Amino acid sequence: MRKILAKDLKLKFVETLNEIESFSYKDGNPFLIQIHEKEFFVFLKNISSAYFKKSPDITRVQLPFSEHFNEIFKAKIPFIILGYDVENDSMVSWNPGKIKDRLNAKNNVSLYSRHSLQSNFEKNKFNSGFLKNGEKIIIFSRTKLEQFFKILPELFEFNNYENNNKKNEVNESKLKLNPGKIVEVTDFKLLNTINPVIENNRVLEAVELCMKYYENEFKEMTFKDWFKIVNNLYKKSKFDK
Repeated sequence: MRKILAKDLKLKFVETLNEIESFSYKDGNPFLIQIHEKEFFVFLKNISSAYFKKSPDITRVQLPFSEHFNEIFKAKIPFIILGYDVENDSMVSWNPGKIKDRLNAKNNVSLYSRHSLQSNFEKNKFNSGFLKNGEKIIIFSRTKLEQFFKILPELFEFNNYENNNKKNEVNESKLKLNPGKIVEVTDFKLLNTINPVIENNRVLEAVELCMKYYENEFKEMTFKDWFKIVNNLYKKSKFDK
């Protein structure tokens, strides 16, 4: 896949929004912007192939370990990752409510997309896609950047970052009240193990892998509970084909 220089990518982003009176931005990448009286941290990245021989459609952006993320960790400001596909002039965004937890988790954190979604989308709409781990991505034309920032909470179903934090706090409290159960798998190591199994329609085997992986935790989970979680992942994986 073709790429453009980082400075040219930011220039293209700025030029798209520059006629908006309320728009301002700072130097660097990631960088802080203000638009329609709201602030966002934005990180622009070229989308590239993930170089998976058996899955050539998979694309990604990579987030390197960086000290610049320290400011972002502390701020109650949404952090928006925007991947750019120069060939299709399309952009991909991932859920900002889940991004911060993954920053600096390792030397390079990958966020995945699909070339087929980036190239075949309705240019006058915001298009949703679902990856095999159930993660939602939004694909849209670069020309719709202003509208993207306006309706971002609706696209990923959160009101604002502070409210999203409060929601997370409530969810954490519920988990503490019932520490013996979970409702979804979020452990990336386990997901990387069971996703290929699920892809090959071996749902029961994936259930057994989950039960073994968490055999010393979540002891209130029944086979039926695990089957429900894995079956949801199986259903979501069908959106990715």
